[in-house]
Amino acid sequence: MAYFISRAILRVLFKILFRLEVIGAENCPEYGPLIVASNHVSFLDPILVGVSVSRPLNFMARDSLFKHKIFAKVLRAVNAFPLKRDGVDLGAMRSAIDKLAEGKAVLIFPEGTRSKDGTLGSPRPGIGLLAANSGASILPCYIEGAIDALPRHVVFPRFKKISVYMGKPLRFDTRDTGKEYYTKIAMDTMAAIRGLKPR
Repeated sequence: MAYFISRAILRVLFKILFRLEVIGAENCPEYGPLIVASNHVSFLDPILVGVSVSRPLNFMARDSLFKHKIFAKVLRAVNAFPLKRDGVDLGAMRSAIDKLAEGKAVLIFPEGTRSKDGTLGSPRPGIGLLAANSGASILPCYIEGAIDALPRHVVFPRFKKISVYMGKPLRFDTRDTGKEYYTKIAMDTMAAIRGLKPR
């Protein structure tokens, strides 16, 4: 309930403050396991994708945010679960696979961290592992304008226009495994995200 109430309020606020525009929302599958993959340039990104996608999302958030009990309850109420930033967090990956196995949607930033200047970086193979082991489709998304609205080292957002573009879902063969294949999935996903960038 908290997720849907907060999403409805934030969606209205973002449309007013940032003139949020969503292009390609019809491409989001309504049912089944789904990995939503987006570029990452701002702290606003998880919220932007969350209010743009029609179905509830599950988020990975850095584990340090869960150290404060009250804030941890808020995060869990909006479907966030902890992720260790150093190395590969197998616990977080298992949690993500479990949620996908239940037919839920999980938000992933393939680059693993925010871009410093807005350019798309190299993806990590984790998204490939998730897709290959869960059979989930990947919905590529591109966020435009978030880095202008809330760049690094800025506390208060600037009310710049933000657009979220969603592409056609990607499907990958679940019979292949291994880091090389996971990397290929990650690279193909980033290429799809890059293809959504307005010229």
